Amino acid sequence: MDKYTIKRNKIQNQITFLRGHVEAGVVFFLDKVEETTSACDNLLLNWKTHGTPLGDRKVKETMPRTVSKILEEIQQWRENSSTDETLISLTSIETFLEEINEMNHAILKEEEDAATEFPSILKLLIKKIKIAGNNLLTRQWWYDVMISRPPSSAEEQREI
Repeated sequence: MDKYTIKRNKIQNQITFLRGHVEAGVVFFLDKVEETTSACDNLLLNWKTHGTPLGDRKVKETMPRTVSKILEEIQQWRENSSTDETLISLTSIETFLEEINEMNHAILKEEEDAATEFPSILKLLIKKIKIAGNNLLTRQWWYDVMISRPPSSAEEQREI
């Protein structure tokens, strides 16, 4: 993941430099690039925290490939920053973002589906709070899980 970190830092440096030298309409493109790198960072965090049903190899291949392609898109855009090129680059960035978000969702969904007993659900809640904080979405997830859970077994009631 060292290559990922180096390329991600290059992207951040490019964005910082470009923000001061582009017109207002291009800022949306830069925002999407930042959103994609943030999604990559979240995927990396989720992968390290939760494991992945997608397999380590797929995540390890996707992360560097995505940041490499983003760097290529930024470079191509800088060399030919016409409106058409910006739209093509933006479409490509959106595709990367969608792929990363789908992988993130698959990791979290797999863990949620596997958590059926109260102790594992409670551990998942603790992980969610560590990652996202005690926000409205986390509390809503907890409420939904507790409502949809089957009644407690006699053994679980003794543990509590």
